Amino acid sequence: MKSGKKCFVLMPFEEKYREIYTEVYKVVCAKNSMDCWRVDEVNKPGSITRDILNGIIKSDIIIADLTARNPNVFYELGIAHATGNKTIMTCQKDEVLPFDISAYRVIFYEHTINGARTLFDRLDKAINELISHKFEINNPVQEIISPQQSKSQKIPLVSVIDFNSLTKAVQKYLYNNKILYTSDVYKIDFYDLKKQYGIAKIGVNRLVNELLDKNLYENPEFLRTFLGKE
Repeated sequence: MKSGKKCFVLMPFEEKYREIYTEVYKVVCAKNSMDCWRVDEVNKPGSITRDILNGIIKSDIIIADLTARNPNVFYELGIAHATGNKTIMTCQKDEVLPFDISAYRVIFYEHTINGARTLFDRLDKAINELISHKFEINNPVQEIISPQQSKSQKIPLVSVIDFNSLTKAVQKYLYNNKILYTSDVYKIDFYDLKKQYGIAKIGVNRLVNELLDKNLYENPEFLRTFLGKE
């Protein structure tokens, strides 16, 4: 059963690296009930760059394989670091990484059978730890951004929760009631919300589950009770 969470993989597309993707990255994500994909698996027409940006922004976790110091991967890694604390960096051994990120945790691995097994185990642990500590700072960009956001308490709600999972009616309710930042969620009157015209039970439940999943509500026990009553 899928968890609804998504993992986007940034890595070189050369054939010699493909088995790391298919036999480790995709398999470890499947173990954690996550969808996993690369941009070269997107078959629809349109901009590849847009597909990459969508993958980075909409994913819950990003695996960035820095092997071979691919310029595209590093560019995409910078964007990923700017979107939040959701990136796991990996790299084959003996690579020398740039100074900017060498101080941050990277899972180094050997491209061997035993190396793949070790990579799988370490990546499995890293995914679970990242999901459990989603808001802990783990990259240089967030070290600068997060303290500033904390002071202003102006973290856009759309950057934290999956707005695509919400119904249009709930999105409109949040916008009309100026619930636009994480600091605004206390304004939501859930009993009033479910009475609003056009807002179905499934819409309310999805919003509540998003707030619970992202630890955004001060009284999560109330939300769990509310869901139980629903």
